[in-house]
Amino acid sequence: MGPRRHRPWVRAAAVAAGLCLAAMAGFHGLGRLDAPVYDLLARLDPPAASPQVVIVAIDETSLAQMGRWPWSRDRQADLIERIAAQQPAAVGLDLLLSEPAADAGQDAQMAAALRRSGNVVLPVFTARREEGEVVPMVPVEPLASAARALGHVSVEADDDGVVRSVFLQEGTGGRQWEHFALALLRAGGFAVPEPLPGQRAPQAAREPAAGRWWRDHWMLVSYAGPAETYRTISAAQLLSGQLADDALRGRIVLVGSTATGLGDVYPTPLSVRHRFTPGVEISANVAGNLLSGVTRQALAPWHTALLTLALVALGLPALWRWPPLRSAMASLAGIGICLLVSGVLLAGAGRWFAPGAAMVSIAAFYVAWNWRRLEHAAAYLVDELARMRRHGGGSGQAPEPVRKAGGDLIDRRIDDLAAATERLRDVQAFMSSVIESLPDVAVAVGEDGRVRLANQAAQRYFGHALAGTAQMKNLLAGLDAAAGGGMDWPPAFRPGQPVECRDAAGRCFLFEYARCSGLEGIEAAWIATLVDITPLREAERRRDQALRFLSHDIRSPQGAILALLDLYQDDPAEMPQQELLARIRRYAQRTQALAESFVELARLANTPLRREPLDGVDVVLDASDECWSRAQAKRITLETRVPDGECLLEGDRALLTRALINLIGNAVKFSPSGSRIDCRLTRMDGQWCFAVRDQGRGIAAGDLARLFREFSRVGRHDAGDEPGFGMGLAFSKAVAERHGGRIECDSELGRGSEFRILLPASGGHAMQA
Repeated sequence: MGPRRHRPWVRAAAVAAGLCLAAMAGFHGLGRLDAPVYDLLARLDPPAASPQVVIVAIDETSLAQMGRWPWSRDRQADLIERIAAQQPAAVGLDLLLSEPAADAGQDAQMAAALRRSGNVVLPVFTARREEGEVVPMVPVEPLASAARALGHVSVEADDDGVVRSVFLQEGTGGRQWEHFALALLRAGGFAVPEPLPGQRAPQAAREPAAGRWWRDHWMLVSYAGPAETYRTISAAQLLSGQLADDALRGRIVLVGSTATGLGDVYPTPLSVRHRFTPGVEISANVAGNLLSGVTRQALAPWHTALLTLALVALGLPALWRWPPLRSAMASLAGIGICLLVSGVLLAGAGRWFAPGAAMVSIAAFYVAWNWRRLEHAAAYLVDELARMRRHGGGSGQAPEPVRKAGGDLIDRRIDDLAAATERLRDVQAFMSSVIESLPDVAVAVGEDGRVRLANQAAQRYFGHALAGTAQMKNLLAGLDAAAGGGMDWPPAFRPGQPVECRDAAGRCFLFEYARCSGLEGIEAAWIATLVDITPLREAERRRDQALRFLSHDIRSPQGAILALLDLYQDDPAEMPQQELLARIRRYAQRTQALAESFVELARLANTPLRREPLDGVDVVLDASDECWSRAQAKRITLETRVPDGECLLEGDRALLTRALINLIGNAVKFSPSGSRIDCRLTRMDGQWCFAVRDQGRGIAAGDLARLFREFSRVGRHDAGDEPGFGMGLAFSKAVAERHGGRIECDSELGRGSEFRILLPASGGHAMQA
């Protein structure tokens, strides 16, 4: 038996390969595998946020009230003065100050504010050039000299883009800086751990050298939570004087941007989905770690290697002593122990042991060992089948298997596999299983045209027509070929040639059939399939319709712009330049509005709906406020009627508001000056009804059927009408249907229209209107 002769060296090779893998992985780590493990363990027992650290955030509210970023240096100086007035222990200004202000006097004013405060730390950012050189970005003079200290704010993400660690010291041979948080603690007079925590750089690289960027004291950040875990105060609140006088007294205050639009946000192990952590809060977490003494660092490489080898060696005896199920459970238990050891070390001692190497090694040993077992079993089966051909092939009966005593457990089980060879499935059962699992309609048809086999998809589609001895020609009677004429059996076209057809419901299919040779004693048959291509054809129709619409409506304003430019070029005196620009602007805005409407409708069809509890009254009031100015411009009275209590429902507030704005906007657009529009919210048969009624021209009965179609514009369009695109009502209809509701319209020419969106009500406190 060949495999038995090779068993010793195969086993030795597997053990040697596993030990090499464990050793190499222990020294170098498996970053992509270890990173999610670390993130999981970090979430289990996060430290509490330090109350001594406060963030003054340049957030969306601050930008909205104080103007967009960057703020002028005099405003930044004002912010520093207001913080200093509350006597904080130290202030960290995590803002890019490497460029001088346009007005040198503003830099001098800010430098004076820094000196008066006396405890402000400024950041040193780093930039990496194309050739890989790291360049420090130091604050400009006189700001750098006026600061109490400088600290680096370098953020080095791991391979997966997540920020898990920082270096407490960085720099070059000429100058080094401590981390921003560490410099803040020193400026505030807080105790700093000595020696500094974190894994040291190699001995040969600990001394800074000229021309080379140097780092030391690599520390894993123990995050207290996701963004806004640390106490955060809006800069707008501070600048407007709304903060209590002692809110910052004795605190470490970090000033930085938290607005997502400013880009200074990073994913961290505790970041929630789609909401990253600002850089200033990363520094706050580092400061909190140093204040509390809760610091983490990775084990030394040789410690990791020894622990990895010990964990792997612990589970090896189970592989050759236990049966496959128990050895699999032991391997899983070994992987769990690796995770447990890593978690205990991280939570109890603040030491990170990367368990990926040990986990991969245990899994690799299990796979290699079972590969050896399977290889041995496969070789045995080959020999056994050959022996059956030599000794039992003539009679058609397999010889009695020979039972063997002793040996590995798999050797004893191999003898039992001989009996399993008699349990082979026949080809007919195999074909039945394959056809049954097909997602498309598939039937097997005999030479007499009778359906012999049909899968579940065929039974769902044809229903009772498949009962009894169904004939294929009867099943095809309800289909019509796209090229014209009905479908028949046997088909007039050749096998393997797909033909498009339609059923009475308008669904499109590709019909195809092919010869299938039968089993012994069974006649030859055909396999026929129906593939539903209705979504594809509908998508093609919508695409063609959209392209035709866009090609006309987008080209029209562009052509008008070109014509205006040609006219102005031929005779500038014919049209004042101001009027020319106004017309070009109007045509460009129409093109932009068309594109935005198209994208908005496409996004609604492809974006998951966000459901949250909301009050329908807020939706009505928000939509009315949005359209009020347009109504006032046409001297139209916009009346809003809502119930006194809550009108609870579930859905996406922004989408519902937008849908209602479309209805009110259409009413304003097509209503005469001086008329009235009623917007109300009422309860109807367990549903909330958002209704908009106008006194406009109305809609003809023949146009109501296509009123809510995309790119469909109904009625007459006078010269004074605002242009439309035929997508606003389609959007409102799609929003209503996505929320499980519907949209309705009652209209009569000359008497106005009423549009209604009906949505399911939720909650037990909804009022009856």
